[in-house]
Amino acid sequence: LGIPSNDVYNVTIWGNHSSTQYPDICHAKAMFNGKETAVKEAVKDDDWLKNEFVKTVQTRGGAVIKARKLSSAMSAAKAICDHVKSWWFGTQTDRWVSMG
Repeated sequence: LGIPSNDVYNVTIWGNHSSTQYPDICHAKAMFNGKETAVKEAVKDDDWLKNEFVKTVQTRGGAVIKARKLSSAMSAAKAICDHVKSWWFGTQTDRWVSMG
């Protein structure tokens, strides 16, 4: 979509941080072209969402390790910080975060 990741919200990731995790975009929204749009409607490619996108999410940890030549622990640490921020400050009324 060519938008910042913070313009995508209400995505749930089910499962463990591994190849078993699954991104659930049923309620996902994005600020796209200046208005809130369902991610599925904005992407307009069900095959990509069901296949390539899911695979990308499931293999992200390995991709981080390969690119950085280091552990993906910093990525996990960043996620922890983001979760603590959400717990402390909350989210906007119509938005949520996925924590597991």
